[in-house]
Amino acid sequence: MIDKLTEEEKDVMLLLIQGHNFQGVSAFLGIDYLVYIKIKKSIFKKLHITKIIQILPLLLQNGLIDYI
Repeated sequence: MIDKLTEEEKDVMLLLIQGHNFQGVSAFLGIDYLVYIKIKKSIFKKLHITKIIQILPLLLQNGLIDYI
């Protein structure tokens, strides 16, 4: 599932799981609110999730982050 995400979607996903809100993601990636919402909705749809916290197990399973 994660392999179907674009690089921009992966960037947003990693920032969200780190606890960044829209302002943080926007500042880091230089995107506006409507683009952020579009990307976030796309991530949720592709990963079949409804909450940001549901991303964490997927990242762990796919080896994109290490368990500490």
